[in-house]
Amino acid sequence: MAIDSLKLGTEGDGLLKEFVNSAGLQGAVLATAEGLELASAITDKTLDSDLIASDAASLLSVTAGILENTEKNKFDNMIITAEGGFIAIKDLGEDIALGVLAPANYKMGGLLVALKTFVKKLQDL
Repeated sequence: MAIDSLKLGTEGDGLLKEFVNSAGLQGAVLATAEGLELASAITDKTLDSDLIASDAASLLSVTAGILENTEKNKFDNMIITAEGGFIAIKDLGEDIALGVLAPANYKMGGLLVALKTFVKKLQDL
């Protein structure tokens, strides 16, 4: 089922805020393929949501290119592990990327379940 990008533009901030709060995340952004922020909910106000959106879209584009060049099929998602936590990038289709920030103590399985649950909610809009 496709995600309605028009609804994301009007309801996205509220949906992301609810997602971030209920899942115990540090933040989330929705970005266009060009890297423009559609919506965001970042708990750390020192972070730039526009920059995170741009970076998430760039990572999605680069990774999709690698997958195409290696004939590994369509990109689904990636999780980057770092000393300070996790960053998840999910391709929502419709040229939309979801970027999620999780703390270092977050469980990988919990992050995957949270992503799957949130994407299902977006598809049901």
